[in-house]
Amino acid sequence: MRYVVSRLKDLEDLESERVAIGWYPFLDLAKNHADRMGPGTFVDAEGGTYYFDGPYGRRTLWQVEWTNRNLYQGRNKRSALPEVGTALPEV
Repeated sequence: MRYVVSRLKDLEDLESERVAIGWYPFLDLAKNHADRMGPGTFVDAEGGTYYFDGPYGRRTLWQVEWTNRNLYQGRNKRSALPEVGTALPEV
């Protein structure tokens, strides 16, 4: 099993096509990458088999057998900054 981090092509449309930006063997690593990328990033789990080709198994091919989509959604950890030109209330 591997975890795929992907990003939406159109951030406004949640059903738009996704572009894979990373593959990880552990869920925690994939979640951290999705959090760094921010909103519009998803982690999917893929189950499958590696097929080795060539001498000493140097080339590999991943054959997907099943996919669990939307396992995790990246979030923005930064707090919102006040807009420029807004005055803070005086005490």
